[in-house]
Amino acid sequence: MSHLAQILFPEHAHDPKEQERLLFWSLILVLILALVAIAVPWEYLVGILVALLVFLFFVKFIEIGIYLIALFYPFIYLQLWIGHEINVPYVDLLAMFVFAAWVARSIFLPPYGGLTLIRKLVKGGAKLNFENFPGILFFTLFIFASLLSLINAENFWYSLKYILRPLTFFYLMFVIVPYNVINSRKTLFRVFWVLYFVGLFVAGMGFWSILTVEAAGVFRRATPVSIFGIPILGTNHNLIAEVLIGVIPIVLILIWETKEIIIKKFLILGLLFMIIINLLTFSRTGWIALALELGLLVIIKYRKSIKNIVQFGTVLSLIVFPVLVYMYLFMTSEIVRSSNLNRIALTKIAVETFLEHPLVGTGAGTFVEQVSRDKWYIVDFGEPSEAHGVVQKLLAETGAFGFLTFFSLLGYVMWRLIATYRSLEVTSPWKFIILALILSSFGSIVFQLFNTSYFVSKMWLPLGIALAAARLAEEATHLSPLPREERGK
Repeated sequence: MSHLAQILFPEHAHDPKEQERLLFWSLILVLILALVAIAVPWEYLVGILVALLVFLFFVKFIEIGIYLIALFYPFIYLQLWIGHEINVPYVDLLAMFVFAAWVARSIFLPPYGGLTLIRKLVKGGAKLNFENFPGILFFTLFIFASLLSLINAENFWYSLKYILRPLTFFYLMFVIVPYNVINSRKTLFRVFWVLYFVGLFVAGMGFWSILTVEAAGVFRRATPVSIFGIPILGTNHNLIAEVLIGVIPIVLILIWETKEIIIKKFLILGLLFMIIINLLTFSRTGWIALALELGLLVIIKYRKSIKNIVQFGTVLSLIVFPVLVYMYLFMTSEIVRSSNLNRIALTKIAVETFLEHPLVGTGAGTFVEQVSRDKWYIVDFGEPSEAHGVVQKLLAETGAFGFLTFFSLLGYVMWRLIATYRSLEVTSPWKFIILALILSSFGSIVFQLFNTSYFVSKMWLPLGIALAAARLAEEATHLSPLPREERGK
Protein backbone atom coordinates (compact mmCIF):
# COMPACT_ATOMS: atom_id res chain seq x y z
CA MET A 1 0.00 0.00 0.00
CA SER A 2 2.87 2.35 0.81
CA HIS A 3 4.29 1.87 -2.72
CA LEU A 4 0.90 2.66 -4.30
CA ALA A 5 0.52 5.75 -2.10
CA GLN A 6 3.93 7.01 -3.20
CA ILE A 7 2.93 6.61 -6.85
CA LEU A 8 -0.26 8.61 -6.32
CA PHE A 9 1.32 11.22 -4.03
CA PRO A 10 5.08 11.31 -4.77
CA GLU A 11 5.48 14.70 -3.09
CA HIS A 12 4.58 13.04 0.23
CA ALA A 13 7.06 10.21 -0.01
CA HIS A 14 8.57 11.39 3.23
CA ASP A 15 5.41 10.51 5.16
CA PRO A 16 4.22 7.00 4.23
CA LYS A 17 1.91 6.79 7.25
CA GLU A 18 -0.02 9.78 5.95
CA GLN A 19 -0.24 8.16 2.51
CA GLU A 20 -1.45 4.87 3.90
CA ARG A 21 -4.10 6.63 5.99
CA LEU A 22 -5.40 8.42 2.89
CA LEU A 23 -5.54 5.23 0.87
CA PHE A 24 -7.27 3.38 3.73
CA TRP A 25 -10.10 5.91 3.82
CA SER A 26 -10.27 5.85 0.03
CA LEU A 27 -10.83 2.09 0.13
CA ILE A 28 -13.54 2.56 2.76
CA LEU A 29 -15.18 5.06 0.41
CA VAL A 30 -15.05 2.59 -2.47
CA LEU A 31 -16.75 -0.05 -0.31
CA ILE A 32 -19.47 2.42 0.63
CA LEU A 33 -20.04 3.19 -3.06
CA ALA A 34 -20.27 -0.52 -3.80
CA LEU A 35 -23.00 -0.86 -1.19
CA VAL A 36 -24.79 2.21 -2.54
CA ALA A 37 -24.72 0.73 -6.05
CA ILE A 38 -26.92 -2.10 -4.87
CA ALA A 39 -29.63 0.23 -3.58
CA VAL A 40 -29.80 3.20 -5.99
CA PRO A 41 -30.58 3.57 -9.73
CA TRP A 42 -27.59 3.45 -12.07
CA GLU A 43 -27.89 7.10 -13.17
CA TYR A 44 -27.58 8.27 -9.57
CA LEU A 45 -24.58 6.04 -9.09
CA VAL A 46 -22.94 7.46 -12.21
CA GLY A 47 -23.55 10.96 -10.89
CA ILE A 48 -22.00 10.04 -7.55
CA LEU A 49 -18.95 8.51 -9.25
CA VAL A 50 -18.46 11.54 -11.49
CA ALA A 51 -18.74 13.84 -8.48
CA LEU A 52 -16.22 11.70 -6.59
CA LEU A 53 -13.77 11.77 -9.50
CA VAL A 54 -14.07 15.54 -9.81
CA PHE A 55 -13.56 15.88 -6.07
CA LEU A 56 -10.45 13.67 -6.13
CA PHE A 57 -9.12 15.60 -9.11
CA PHE A 58 -9.34 18.87 -7.19
CA VAL A 59 -7.83 17.23 -4.11
CA LYS A 60 -4.79 16.48 -6.27
CA PHE A 61 -4.84 19.64 -8.43
CA ILE A 62 -6.57 22.22 -6.31
CA GLU A 63 -4.92 25.19 -8.05
CA ILE A 64 -6.73 24.24 -11.26
CA GLY A 65 -9.94 24.63 -9.30
CA ILE A 66 -9.24 28.26 -8.43
CA TYR A 67 -8.35 28.99 -12.07
CA LEU A 68 -11.67 27.52 -13.20
CA ILE A 69 -13.56 29.52 -10.57
CA ALA A 70 -11.90 32.68 -11.87
CA LEU A 71 -12.75 31.67 -15.44
CA PHE A 72 -16.45 31.16 -14.71
CA TYR A 73 -16.98 33.70 -11.95
CA PRO A 74 -19.08 36.28 -13.82
CA PHE A 75 -21.18 33.77 -15.77
CA ILE A 76 -23.71 32.93 -13.08
CA TYR A 77 -26.42 32.27 -15.67
CA LEU A 78 -24.38 29.40 -17.09
CA GLN A 79 -25.97 26.70 -14.96
CA LEU A 80 -26.26 22.97 -14.50
CA TRP A 81 -29.89 21.86 -14.42
CA ILE A 82 -30.14 18.85 -12.15
CA GLY A 83 -33.88 18.38 -12.21
CA HIS A 84 -36.71 18.86 -9.75
CA GLU A 85 -36.37 22.62 -10.36
CA ILE A 86 -32.79 22.53 -9.05
CA ASN A 87 -30.16 24.46 -10.95
CA VAL A 88 -26.65 25.47 -9.89
CA PRO A 89 -24.32 27.98 -11.58
CA TYR A 90 -21.17 26.19 -12.70
CA VAL A 91 -19.02 28.65 -10.75
CA ASP A 92 -20.89 27.76 -7.56
CA LEU A 93 -20.55 24.05 -8.29
CA LEU A 94 -16.83 24.42 -8.91
CA ALA A 95 -16.45 26.42 -5.71
CA MET A 96 -18.20 23.70 -3.70
CA PHE A 97 -15.88 21.02 -5.07
CA VAL A 98 -12.79 23.13 -4.42
CA PHE A 99 -13.98 24.00 -0.92
CA ALA A 100 -14.54 20.31 -0.15
CA ALA A 101 -11.12 19.48 -1.62
CA TRP A 102 -9.48 22.16 0.52
CA VAL A 103 -11.09 20.78 3.67
CA ALA A 104 -10.00 17.23 2.76
CA ARG A 105 -6.45 18.30 1.97
CA SER A 106 -6.32 20.33 5.16
CA ILE A 107 -7.24 17.33 7.27
CA PHE A 108 -5.41 14.54 5.46
CA LEU A 109 -2.54 16.40 3.78
CA PRO A 110 -1.38 19.04 6.28
CA PRO A 111 1.41 20.56 4.18
CA TYR A 112 -1.23 22.10 1.91
CA GLY A 113 -2.54 24.31 4.71
CA GLY A 114 -5.97 25.12 6.01
CA LEU A 115 -7.26 23.23 9.03
CA THR A 116 -3.95 21.74 10.20
CA LEU A 117 -4.77 23.01 13.67
CA ILE A 118 -7.41 20.23 13.93
CA ARG A 119 -4.69 17.60 14.10
CA LYS A 120 -2.79 19.59 16.70
CA LEU A 121 -5.93 20.12 18.75
CA VAL A 122 -6.60 16.39 18.77
CA LYS A 123 -3.05 15.75 19.97
CA GLY A 124 -3.23 18.66 22.40
CA GLY A 125 -1.13 21.74 22.84
CA ALA A 126 -2.46 23.80 19.90
CA LYS A 127 -4.11 27.17 20.29
CA LEU A 128 -7.19 27.85 18.19
CA ASN A 129 -6.88 30.71 15.71
CA PHE A 130 -9.05 31.94 12.88
CA GLU A 131 -6.36 33.23 10.54
CA ASN A 132 -7.64 30.95 7.77
CA PHE A 133 -11.04 32.63 8.04
CA PRO A 134 -10.53 36.37 7.46
CA GLY A 135 -13.29 38.55 8.88
CA ILE A 136 -14.98 35.57 10.51
CA LEU A 137 -16.17 37.64 13.48
CA PHE A 138 -17.98 40.17 11.30
CA PHE A 139 -19.36 37.45 9.04
CA THR A 140 -20.67 35.52 12.06
CA LEU A 141 -22.36 38.65 13.39
CA PHE A 142 -23.96 39.22 9.97
CA ILE A 143 -25.31 35.66 9.88
CA PHE A 144 -26.59 36.10 13.44
CA ALA A 145 -28.35 39.32 12.37
CA SER A 146 -29.86 37.45 9.42
CA LEU A 147 -31.09 34.71 11.71
CA LEU A 148 -32.69 37.32 13.96
CA SER A 149 -34.59 38.60 10.93
CA LEU A 150 -36.42 35.24 10.84
CA ILE A 151 -38.51 36.57 13.72
CA ASN A 152 -40.48 38.66 11.25
CA ALA A 153 -40.25 36.38 8.22
CA GLU A 154 -43.64 35.12 7.03
CA ASN A 155 -42.01 32.28 5.10
CA PHE A 156 -39.60 31.03 7.73
CA TRP A 157 -38.13 28.12 5.74
CA TYR A 158 -37.57 30.19 2.61
CA SER A 159 -35.67 32.83 4.59
CA LEU A 160 -33.63 30.18 6.38
CA LYS A 161 -32.71 28.65 3.02
CA TYR A 162 -31.72 32.12 1.80
CA ILE A 163 -29.39 32.52 4.78
CA LEU A 164 -27.70 29.22 3.98
CA ARG A 165 -27.46 30.13 0.32
CA PRO A 166 -26.45 32.70 -0.78
CA LEU A 167 -25.58 34.46 2.50
CA THR A 168 -23.38 31.79 4.06
CA PHE A 169 -22.31 30.50 0.66
CA PHE A 170 -20.66 33.68 -0.62
CA TYR A 171 -18.22 33.85 2.31
CA LEU A 172 -17.23 30.19 2.38
CA MET A 173 -16.86 29.79 -1.38
CA PHE A 174 -15.55 33.12 -2.62
CA VAL A 175 -13.58 34.41 0.37
CA ILE A 176 -12.33 31.33 2.21
CA VAL A 177 -11.50 29.32 -0.93
CA PRO A 178 -9.28 31.87 -2.72
CA TYR A 179 -7.76 33.06 0.57
CA ASN A 180 -6.51 29.55 1.39
CA VAL A 181 -5.95 28.02 -2.05
CA ILE A 182 -3.89 30.85 -3.57
CA ASN A 183 -0.64 29.90 -1.84
CA SER A 184 1.99 31.53 -4.00
CA ARG A 185 2.72 34.56 -6.14
CA LYS A 186 2.82 32.27 -9.18
CA THR A 187 -0.71 31.01 -8.54
CA LEU A 188 -1.92 34.55 -7.85
CA PHE A 189 -0.60 35.85 -11.16
CA ARG A 190 -2.10 32.95 -13.06
CA VAL A 191 -5.44 33.97 -11.57
CA PHE A 192 -4.76 37.54 -12.73
CA TRP A 193 -4.16 36.31 -16.28
CA VAL A 194 -7.37 34.28 -16.24
CA LEU A 195 -9.26 37.37 -15.13
CA TYR A 196 -7.62 39.41 -17.88
CA PHE A 197 -8.91 37.06 -20.57
CA VAL A 198 -12.31 36.96 -18.89
CA GLY A 199 -12.36 40.76 -19.07
CA LEU A 200 -11.40 40.65 -22.76
CA PHE A 201 -14.15 38.14 -23.46
CA VAL A 202 -16.79 40.19 -21.65
CA ALA A 203 -15.65 43.37 -23.39
CA GLY A 204 -15.74 41.48 -26.68
CA MET A 205 -19.36 40.53 -25.99
CA GLY A 206 -20.17 44.21 -25.54
CA PHE A 207 -18.36 45.19 -28.73
CA TRP A 208 -20.13 42.48 -30.71
CA SER A 209 -23.50 43.67 -29.42
CA ILE A 210 -22.82 47.19 -30.65
CA LEU A 211 -22.11 45.81 -34.13
CA THR A 212 -24.92 43.29 -34.37
CA VAL A 213 -27.73 43.84 -31.88
CA GLU A 214 -30.56 46.09 -32.99
CA ALA A 215 -31.12 48.95 -30.56
CA ALA A 216 -34.53 49.99 -29.32
CA GLY A 217 -34.46 53.52 -30.69
CA VAL A 218 -31.49 55.66 -31.63
CA PHE A 219 -29.29 54.78 -28.65
CA ARG A 220 -26.84 51.90 -28.95
CA ARG A 221 -24.94 50.56 -25.97
CA ALA A 222 -22.73 47.57 -25.14
CA THR A 223 -24.86 44.77 -23.74
CA PRO A 224 -24.25 41.05 -23.10
CA VAL A 225 -24.98 38.64 -25.94
CA SER A 226 -26.12 35.05 -25.73
CA ILE A 227 -23.75 32.19 -26.50
CA PHE A 228 -25.56 29.37 -28.32
CA GLY A 229 -28.81 30.84 -27.09
CA ILE A 230 -27.70 30.98 -23.43
CA PRO A 231 -27.37 34.43 -21.80
CA ILE A 232 -24.36 33.32 -19.74
CA LEU A 233 -23.71 36.83 -18.40
CA GLY A 234 -27.32 37.97 -18.30
CA THR A 235 -28.99 40.59 -20.45
CA ASN A 236 -28.46 43.92 -18.69
CA HIS A 237 -25.74 46.36 -19.77
CA ASN A 238 -24.68 46.86 -16.13
CA LEU A 239 -23.46 43.26 -16.02
CA ILE A 240 -20.66 44.04 -18.48
CA ALA A 241 -19.56 47.12 -16.56
CA GLU A 242 -19.74 45.18 -13.30
CA VAL A 243 -17.12 42.68 -14.49
CA LEU A 244 -14.85 45.27 -16.09
CA ILE A 245 -14.79 47.43 -12.96
CA GLY A 246 -13.29 44.53 -11.04
CA VAL A 247 -10.87 43.43 -13.77
CA ILE A 248 -9.46 46.77 -15.04
CA PRO A 249 -7.28 47.44 -11.94
CA ILE A 250 -5.97 43.86 -12.11
CA VAL A 251 -4.84 44.46 -15.70
CA LEU A 252 -2.75 47.34 -14.34
CA ILE A 253 -0.88 44.82 -12.17
CA LEU A 254 0.00 42.72 -15.21
CA ILE A 255 1.15 45.83 -17.10
CA TRP A 256 3.35 46.96 -14.21
CA GLU A 257 4.86 43.51 -13.67
CA THR A 258 5.36 42.42 -17.30
CA LYS A 259 8.84 42.99 -18.73
CA GLU A 260 8.32 41.85 -22.34
CA ILE A 261 7.44 44.85 -24.51
CA ILE A 262 5.15 42.93 -26.88
CA ILE A 263 3.12 41.43 -24.03
CA LYS A 264 2.98 44.80 -22.28
CA LYS A 265 1.55 46.39 -25.45
CA PHE A 266 -1.00 43.59 -25.70
CA LEU A 267 -2.03 44.24 -22.11
CA ILE A 268 -2.29 48.00 -22.65
CA LEU A 269 -4.48 47.52 -25.72
CA GLY A 270 -6.68 45.15 -23.72
CA LEU A 271 -6.94 47.68 -20.91
CA LEU A 272 -7.97 50.48 -23.27
CA PHE A 273 -10.48 48.17 -24.93
CA MET A 274 -12.06 47.34 -21.57
CA ILE A 275 -12.23 51.00 -20.56
CA ILE A 276 -13.87 51.97 -23.86
CA ILE A 277 -16.45 49.17 -23.62
CA ASN A 278 -17.17 50.13 -20.01
CA LEU A 279 -17.93 53.65 -21.23
CA LEU A 280 -20.05 52.32 -24.10
CA THR A 281 -22.28 50.36 -21.73
CA PHE A 282 -23.54 53.82 -20.65
CA SER A 283 -23.85 52.30 -17.20
CA ARG A 284 -23.99 55.21 -14.78
CA THR A 285 -22.63 53.01 -12.02
CA GLY A 286 -19.88 51.78 -14.32
CA TRP A 287 -18.84 55.35 -15.10
CA ILE A 288 -18.90 56.37 -11.43
CA ALA A 289 -16.91 53.36 -10.24
CA LEU A 290 -14.34 53.71 -13.02
CA ALA A 291 -13.91 57.43 -12.30
CA LEU A 292 -13.35 56.66 -8.61
CA GLU A 293 -10.81 53.93 -9.39
CA LEU A 294 -8.82 56.07 -11.81
CA GLY A 295 -9.07 59.12 -9.55
CA LEU A 296 -7.69 57.20 -6.56
CA LEU A 297 -4.96 55.71 -8.74
CA VAL A 298 -3.83 59.16 -9.85
CA ILE A 299 -3.94 60.58 -6.32
CA ILE A 300 -2.04 57.70 -4.72
CA LYS A 301 0.44 56.55 -7.38
CA TYR A 302 0.76 59.33 -9.95
CA ARG A 303 0.19 62.51 -7.93
CA LYS A 304 3.71 63.74 -8.73
CA SER A 305 2.80 63.67 -12.42
CA ILE A 306 -0.55 65.34 -11.92
CA LYS A 307 0.22 68.18 -14.34
CA ASN A 308 0.99 65.78 -17.20
CA ILE A 309 -2.06 63.70 -16.33
CA VAL A 310 -4.31 66.77 -16.43
CA GLN A 311 -2.95 67.63 -19.88
CA PHE A 312 -3.45 64.06 -21.06
CA GLY A 313 -6.93 64.03 -19.53
CA THR A 314 -7.84 67.22 -21.38
CA VAL A 315 -6.79 65.72 -24.70
CA LEU A 316 -8.59 62.49 -23.89
CA SER A 317 -11.75 64.39 -22.97
CA LEU A 318 -11.73 66.08 -26.36
CA ILE A 319 -11.39 62.70 -28.04
CA VAL A 320 -14.27 61.15 -26.08
CA PHE A 321 -16.37 64.33 -26.18
CA PRO A 322 -18.87 62.74 -28.61
CA VAL A 323 -19.32 59.88 -26.12
CA LEU A 324 -19.93 62.38 -23.32
CA VAL A 325 -22.55 64.19 -25.42
CA TYR A 326 -24.12 60.86 -26.29
CA MET A 327 -24.17 59.94 -22.59
CA TYR A 328 -25.91 63.22 -21.74
CA LEU A 329 -28.56 62.63 -24.40
CA PHE A 330 -29.00 59.09 -23.19
CA MET A 331 -29.34 60.21 -19.58
CA THR A 332 -32.23 62.48 -20.57
CA SER A 333 -33.96 59.78 -22.61
CA GLU A 334 -37.23 58.11 -21.66
CA ILE A 335 -35.41 54.83 -21.00
CA VAL A 336 -33.27 56.36 -18.26
CA ARG A 337 -36.14 58.37 -16.80
CA SER A 338 -38.15 55.14 -16.45
CA SER A 339 -35.14 53.44 -14.82
CA ASN A 340 -34.78 56.33 -12.35
CA LEU A 341 -38.46 56.14 -11.42
CA ASN A 342 -38.13 52.39 -10.88
CA ARG A 343 -35.15 52.86 -8.56
CA ILE A 344 -36.94 55.59 -6.63
CA ALA A 345 -39.99 53.38 -6.19
CA LEU A 346 -37.86 50.46 -4.98
CA THR A 347 -36.00 52.71 -2.55
CA LYS A 348 -39.30 54.01 -1.19
CA ILE A 349 -40.50 50.46 -0.57
CA ALA A 350 -37.19 49.60 1.11
CA VAL A 351 -37.45 52.60 3.45
CA GLU A 352 -41.07 51.84 4.34
CA THR A 353 -40.18 48.19 5.02
CA PHE A 354 -37.22 49.23 7.15
CA LEU A 355 -39.37 51.57 9.25
CA GLU A 356 -41.76 48.72 10.02
CA HIS A 357 -38.95 46.64 11.58
CA PRO A 358 -35.89 48.91 11.91
CA LEU A 359 -33.74 46.61 14.06
CA VAL A 360 -33.92 43.17 12.48
CA GLY A 361 -35.89 43.69 9.25
CA THR A 362 -38.64 41.61 7.71
CA GLY A 363 -36.62 38.49 6.95
CA ALA A 364 -33.65 37.60 4.75
CA GLY A 365 -34.55 37.22 1.09
CA THR A 366 -38.02 38.78 1.35
CA PHE A 367 -37.57 42.08 -0.50
CA VAL A 368 -39.08 40.89 -3.79
CA GLU A 369 -42.07 39.59 -1.83
CA GLN A 370 -42.49 43.03 -0.24
CA VAL A 371 -42.37 44.66 -3.68
CA SER A 372 -44.97 42.25 -5.05
CA ARG A 373 -47.42 43.49 -2.41
CA ASP A 374 -47.14 47.09 -3.59
CA LYS A 375 -49.99 47.26 -6.12
CA TRP A 376 -48.90 50.66 -7.46
CA TYR A 377 -45.43 49.37 -8.24
CA ILE A 378 -46.89 46.41 -10.12
CA VAL A 379 -49.21 48.71 -12.07
CA ASP A 380 -46.37 51.05 -13.03
CA PHE A 381 -43.50 48.61 -13.61
CA GLY A 382 -44.95 45.11 -13.91
CA GLU A 383 -42.91 42.32 -12.35
CA PRO A 384 -41.48 42.89 -8.85
CA SER A 385 -37.76 43.62 -8.84
CA GLU A 386 -34.85 43.07 -6.46
CA ALA A 387 -33.47 46.07 -4.55
CA HIS A 388 -31.10 48.10 -6.74
CA GLY A 389 -28.52 48.55 -4.04
CA VAL A 390 -27.16 46.52 -1.16
CA VAL A 391 -28.01 49.27 1.35
CA GLN A 392 -31.74 49.14 0.56
CA LYS A 393 -31.64 45.34 0.48
CA LEU A 394 -30.05 44.99 3.91
CA LEU A 395 -32.09 47.66 5.65
CA ALA A 396 -35.34 46.16 4.45
CA GLU A 397 -34.52 42.50 5.09
CA THR A 398 -32.14 42.48 8.07
CA GLY A 399 -32.63 45.94 9.56
CA ALA A 400 -29.96 48.13 11.11
CA PHE A 401 -28.22 45.15 12.72
CA GLY A 402 -27.73 43.33 9.42
CA PHE A 403 -26.70 46.53 7.65
CA LEU A 404 -24.04 47.39 10.24
CA THR A 405 -22.59 43.87 10.45
CA PHE A 406 -22.43 43.42 6.68
CA PHE A 407 -20.65 46.72 6.18
CA SER A 408 -18.37 45.84 9.08
CA LEU A 409 -17.30 42.81 7.04
CA LEU A 410 -16.68 45.01 4.00
CA GLY A 411 -14.87 47.47 6.24
CA TYR A 412 -12.62 44.68 7.49
CA VAL A 413 -11.72 43.71 3.93
CA MET A 414 -10.77 47.28 3.02
CA TRP A 415 -8.97 47.82 6.33
CA ARG A 416 -6.88 44.64 5.83
CA LEU A 417 -5.89 45.71 2.32
CA ILE A 418 -5.12 49.31 3.25
CA ALA A 419 -3.18 48.28 6.37
CA THR A 420 -1.09 45.86 4.30
CA TYR A 421 -0.46 48.51 1.65
CA ARG A 422 0.64 51.09 4.21
CA SER A 423 2.96 48.58 5.91
CA LEU A 424 4.83 47.79 2.70
CA GLU A 425 7.99 49.64 1.72
CA VAL A 426 7.85 51.68 -1.48
CA THR A 427 10.40 49.33 -2.99
CA SER A 428 8.36 46.22 -2.15
CA PRO A 429 7.21 44.29 -5.25
CA TRP A 430 3.85 43.88 -3.51
CA LYS A 431 3.20 47.59 -2.97
CA PHE A 432 1.34 48.41 -6.16
CA ILE A 433 -0.16 44.94 -6.47
CA ILE A 434 -2.06 45.60 -3.25
CA LEU A 435 -2.90 49.13 -4.42
CA ALA A 436 -4.54 47.81 -7.59
CA LEU A 437 -6.47 45.22 -5.60
CA ILE A 438 -7.67 47.95 -3.24
CA LEU A 439 -9.04 49.76 -6.30
CA SER A 440 -10.64 46.56 -7.65
CA SER A 441 -12.28 45.78 -4.30
CA PHE A 442 -13.43 49.35 -3.77
CA GLY A 443 -14.90 49.51 -7.28
CA SER A 444 -16.73 46.21 -6.77
CA ILE A 445 -18.22 47.46 -3.50
CA VAL A 446 -19.26 50.80 -5.01
CA PHE A 447 -20.94 48.99 -7.89
CA GLN A 448 -23.17 47.02 -5.53
CA LEU A 449 -24.43 50.20 -3.93
CA PHE A 450 -26.50 50.51 -7.13
CA ASN A 451 -26.80 46.95 -8.41
CA THR A 452 -28.15 43.53 -7.42
CA SER A 453 -25.12 41.16 -7.36
CA TYR A 454 -24.27 41.68 -3.72
CA PHE A 455 -24.13 38.04 -2.55
CA VAL A 456 -22.63 36.23 -5.55
CA SER A 457 -19.22 35.51 -7.04
CA LYS A 458 -19.16 38.66 -9.16
CA MET A 459 -18.73 40.83 -6.09
CA TRP A 460 -16.95 38.53 -3.65
CA LEU A 461 -14.34 36.66 -5.69
CA PRO A 462 -12.31 39.86 -6.39
CA LEU A 463 -12.40 40.59 -2.65
CA GLY A 464 -11.31 37.05 -1.77
CA ILE A 465 -8.42 37.24 -4.26
CA ALA A 466 -7.40 40.61 -2.82
CA LEU A 467 -7.31 39.18 0.70
CA ALA A 468 -5.21 36.24 -0.53
CA ALA A 469 -2.74 38.69 -2.08
CA ALA A 470 -2.61 40.65 1.19
CA ARG A 471 -1.78 37.45 3.05
CA LEU A 472 0.99 36.60 0.58
CA ALA A 473 2.38 40.12 0.84
CA GLU A 474 2.38 39.88 4.64
CA GLU A 475 4.18 36.55 4.54
CA ALA A 476 6.72 37.72 1.97
CA THR A 477 7.60 40.77 4.03
CA HIS A 478 7.27 39.08 7.46
CA LEU A 479 4.25 41.18 8.39
CA SER A 480 2.08 38.18 9.17
CA PRO A 481 1.08 37.88 12.83
CA LEU A 482 1.58 34.10 12.65
CA PRO A 483 4.49 32.01 11.38
CA ARG A 484 3.91 30.21 8.11
CA GLU A 485 3.39 26.77 9.63
CA GLU A 486 0.79 28.10 12.06
CA ARG A 487 -1.11 29.67 9.18
CA GLY A 488 -1.28 26.28 7.51
CA LYS A 489 0.60 27.42 4.43
